[in-house]
Amino acid sequence: MATIKIRKYVNSVYVIYSHGNKKFKLFTGAKVDDKYWVNNSLKKHCPDYDLLKSQIDSVQNQVLNASIIIRQRGIEPMPELVRNECRLRAASVLGNTDSDSTWSKYRKYLDRLVCRESTQKRVRITYNVMTYFCQWSGYDFEASTFNKMILNQLIQYMLKDQKLADATVLKHVKTLKTFLRNAYPEMDWSWMKYSMLNVEGEVLALTEDELHRLIDAELTGYLSKTRDLFVFMATTGLRHCDSQVFDPSWETPEQVLEFIQVKTGGKAYPPLYGIAKAILEKYNGVPPIISNQKFNEYLKVLFKELKMDRSIVVQSVRGKQVFRVTQPLFEVISSHTARRTFISICLQKGMPIQDVMRMSGHSDYRGIKPYIKITRQHLRNIADKWDI
Repeated sequence: MATIKIRKYVNSVYVIYSHGNKKFKLFTGAKVDDKYWVNNSLKKHCPDYDLLKSQIDSVQNQVLNASIIIRQRGIEPMPELVRNECRLRAASVLGNTDSDSTWSKYRKYLDRLVCRESTQKRVRITYNVMTYFCQWSGYDFEASTFNKMILNQLIQYMLKDQKLADATVLKHVKTLKTFLRNAYPEMDWSWMKYSMLNVEGEVLALTEDELHRLIDAELTGYLSKTRDLFVFMATTGLRHCDSQVFDPSWETPEQVLEFIQVKTGGKAYPPLYGIAKAILEKYNGVPPIISNQKFNEYLKVLFKELKMDRSIVVQSVRGKQVFRVTQPLFEVISSHTARRTFISICLQKGMPIQDVMRMSGHSDYRGIKPYIKITRQHLRNIADKWDI
C-alpha cells in the first residue's frame, strides 16, 4: 500500500512517498524552524504560513497525482515510477520543451534549483567544469549525443587536464547525472557511473600528548582564539558548522550536549568536559566565532608557531592510481581534525563504539569504521586484562 507523508529534516520539509519496502523523498522548497512545526505540520502562526503551506501542498499533490496517473495506466505505482512521473511534470513546470537545448535546460535548472547553499555551489561548479570541457574538446553538449564515449572523455579531462582527485570526479559525474535525470526523465541515465579505487587511508588526528601541548600553550590574540575553538571542538566532537551555531540550550543538567547536527540532521550527545565548559565561560556562553576559511588558515599558522611538525603521509587517488607525499602536520591540519581527534581518543580510551557513535552523532557504523585504528600499546593494555 502506498503512503504519502510530510516530514521535516533539520529545517527542510519533504514529501515522503513509500510503497512496499521502497520510498523516495521530494523537497518542497519550504524551510521551517522547529518552533513553527508540530506533529509533522506547519503551525498557523508561522510567518509566511500561506506561502509555505501552498508550497508543501503543491508538492504533496504533485506526488499524489503522479501515483494516480501511474495506477490509471494499470501499473503498480512503485516509487521509481512515481519519481519519474514527478520529474516529467516538474520539467513542464520549469518550461522545458523539446526544442530547448541542453545548455538552456541546464541554465533553467540552475536558476530554479532549491537546495542547500553548499549543494547549489557544487552544482554550479559542475556546470563550469562541463563548460570548460566543451571549450577544450569542441563538443556541443546535447543529451541526445551524450554517451559513454563522451563521458569517458569528460572523466579523462577532469583527471589528466584538471588533475582532480577521484572523489571529486565522482561528485561531478553524480551531479551531472542528477541534472540529466531531471531534464530528461524519459531517458535512461543508469549507465553514468564512475568507480573509485577503494583505498583505506590514515585518519588525521592529534595524539593525546599533542592535544595537551596545544591546551597548555601560552598564546595571545587570534592564535589564542583559534586554539580555544579547536580545543572546544576536539573535546566535544562538534563539526565546525555546529560550533558556529552553538546554543546554550544544548547543555543538559547531566553536562551532556544535546543538539541536531547541521550536516546530517541527526542528534548528537557529546559530553561537556571541564575544558570545554571553561572555553564557553571565557566567550560568554558560546565558542569563538571564526569562519571556516579563516579558521583553517589560522590553524596552520598556530601549529607552525608551536612547531607541531610530525610527519603525515597524505595520499590522493587520481585515475585509480594512489599518490602519497609526506608533509608536516602544520601544513595539513584542518578544522575537521578536531572532530577526528575527539573520536580517535575516545576509542583509544576503550569507550564502546556504540557510545562514541551516540556522542559524535554517527548513525552508521561505516562512518566511524576508519577511526578504528587500535594502537599496539592499547592492544597490549587490553590484553593485560587477562592475567595468565
